[in-house]
Amino acid sequence: MKRWWSLAVGTSLFFAPALPAVAGQFDHSSYDTVLRHYVDDEGLVDYDSIRQNSMTALESYFERLAEANPKDWSTNERLAFWINAYNARVLYLIAERPKLRLVSDDMALFDKPFKVAGRMLTLNDIEHRILRDTKNDKNGEGPIPGLSFSKVDPRIHFALVNGTVSCPTLRNFAYTAENINVTLQVNAAAFANSYKYVAVEDGHLKLSSLLKWYADDFASVGGVQHYLMSLLSPEQGGDADAVRPLLERSYGTSSFTYDWSVNEQSSIAFKQPRHIGKPAPETRPDILSVNNPTSSAVK
Repeated sequence: MKRWWSLAVGTSLFFAPALPAVAGQFDHSSYDTVLRHYVDDEGLVDYDSIRQNSMTALESYFERLAEANPKDWSTNERLAFWINAYNARVLYLIAERPKLRLVSDDMALFDKPFKVAGRMLTLNDIEHRILRDTKNDKNGEGPIPGLSFSKVDPRIHFALVNGTVSCPTLRNFAYTAENINVTLQVNAAAFANSYKYVAVEDGHLKLSSLLKWYADDFASVGGVQHYLMSLLSPEQGGDADAVRPLLERSYGTSSFTYDWSVNEQSSIAFKQPRHIGKPAPETRPDILSVNNPTSSAVK
């Protein structure tokens, strides 16, 4: 069944055009090509094909990441750079581990350094020291002057993909300075309105553990409860009408869950229930499309 929120950016994984190079900006087109070929609209990855066909392409991309100097770039370009660097490295490391079934069985991969922006950094360094402007508890190192963001954007947690089934949906195109802001906002709305991450079961609120682990990062947007409330929309599917009152009065008793299974296409894809007992409308807003100006997620 075709998902009503399928991406509108490119109609084919194999024939979608590559990103155009923009003067003065880092070129993510080689990584973008890998995503368009091997990531489906569910955000699931064909690691077998990456392993067979695109490891060299990713290695070449890492060589360019290694020599980049993002210090004087715009905030949007820097944000796109670091999110892409993180997600691309996860793709590569999991492809290197064909027998890995649970990412939690090899958490050391997040502490394996690689060269990016002239420094040897780990995935945990990128997430915590740079994007979250805090300490990486694994090595005790703190923010990096000139590279770290002075203010955390909580929407990064809907874009950083750690290779698990329960992580946010991996987009099958690269982030750029031009699409980063609107895509992060659309990602956030998609997350809040997905049964996968925010749902009601037997009258009880069930949430993604990401919202618990990174709750402090949402303080700048009023906290997790307030932020989710601002994103809920019955028009975008999900359990909005049932979730809203529970967020208001029962957030403290919510349960938090997370599936560490690798997000590979051979896994059982998460299928979002919708409109049980009701016919779906003929058309639905394309919640994950960055080209949907009518979506309430786009601000």
